[in-house]
Amino acid sequence: MKKSFITVMIFCLTFFTVSVSLGKTSQAASWKDLSKGWKYRVDAPLSDGGSENDYHVHVKGKVGKKTVEASETVKGGNSHKTNFDKEGVPNWVQKDVKNTKEFKSAKEKQKKLDKERDKVKSEFTWKDILLAPYVILAGIIALGIALVDIIKAGPGFIFG
Repeated sequence: MKKSFITVMIFCLTFFTVSVSLGKTSQAASWKDLSKGWKYRVDAPLSDGGSENDYHVHVKGKVGKKTVEASETVKGGNSHKTNFDKEGVPNWVQKDVKNTKEFKSAKEKQKKLDKERDKVKSEFTWKDILLAPYVILAGIIALGIALVDIIKAGPGFIFG
């Protein structure tokens, strides 16, 4: 009985871990030609939970002999620790990228995403979650059960 229970638990843990790790992740879009050798791509937010969680656009091309690569959020902020102005992307490239249907679509999606984020922020705060009576009660019960088990086990629980 105990062996089968452990086997089922290992299977469930493995299944959950694999399903989470194979979940939807952001994939880089394909590069598209803009003009005069410049290319761009518009990416969805990254799913790593880091700071790159907005829709953003990448560009690459040449200014003189120098190859320039830069990225910027569709809201105009830094993406991947850079932006178009900082990297010297010509104004005409910035303007052309912002007039593409992919950029405009990503900007609309970003507006929806920001609204959803604001909604979640306004509905739940850490204070609401931590001070909810049932959360506190569940914590006290769990702590009580753990203490009872430790007391029943005696010194052997700690010292083997």
